Amino acid sequence: MDKIDPICGKKGTIKAYGHYFCSEECIKAYEEKHNISKEKDYISGAKSEKWYREKTFLVILGLIVIYIIHLILNYSGIKILNELVFSFYDYVKRIWLAILIGLILGGLIDYFIPKKYISKYFAQRKSRTIFISAGLGFLMSAFSHGILAISMELHRKGASTPAVIAFLLASPWANLPVTIFLFGFFGIKALFVIISAIIIAIVTGLIYQLLDKKGLIESNEKIVEINDNFSILKDIKKRWKEHRFSLVSVKNGVIGVLKGSWELSK
Repeated sequence: MDKIDPICGKKGTIKAYGHYFCSEECIKAYEEKHNISKEKDYISGAKSEKWYREKTFLVILGLIVIYIIHLILNYSGIKILNELVFSFYDYVKRIWLAILIGLILGGLIDYFIPKKYISKYFAQRKSRTIFISAGLGFLMSAFSHGILAISMELHRKGASTPAVIAFLLASPWANLPVTIFLFGFFGIKALFVIISAIIIAIVTGLIYQLLDKKGLIESNEKIVEINDNFSILKDIKKRWKEHRFSLVSVKNGVIGVLKGSWELSK
């Protein structure tokens, strides 16, 4: 059987609906594309994939094994793994919060932000898409470790590759906290760094957009076609009126965000 994911074109490992998918996200996209009811026809990729074969589990298991070997060797007076363990611990201690915040924000985007909203501002083949992406990247108060998770989630929800590139480049180099720090260190000269970073993000995004229009880079299969008359504000008002707040809806929201964060972490 052909093991190519029908959504993204990558090699699939999760069997569902007579195809092989590379991730549960692609399964969801397939369901949406073919109007498959989750209650009746959904085949969970997580259930078909044994938990002990999950990459996240294997990585954690590998780290635990290395640490146990380190303790045994250290007890025997052999300190060959000391530097590795210390460096890894020091690295994780510095980045864990940024990554966690990024994963939580990604989960919020996954559950609460419809694909139409992302495609409206992050998937149009227009110059303004790049300017919007760079501008939002500038407003994001996140450093590179956390912004990677957010960018991955935007791409999963339908943002184009050029938009994600511009967003990625603008955020770590020119976000608001960095701007404040730079002005504190260098005064008005910090403007050169900030403006240069934003220009680089925009120019790089426009170059990627040109390559995308010519079909020279892979396009995002999860982009949703949006009518020019579609209004996000009107859609939000409509959803707000139709939504009924309850303990069940809050519980579903928390579970949905956590599931989105978990899928993104994998």
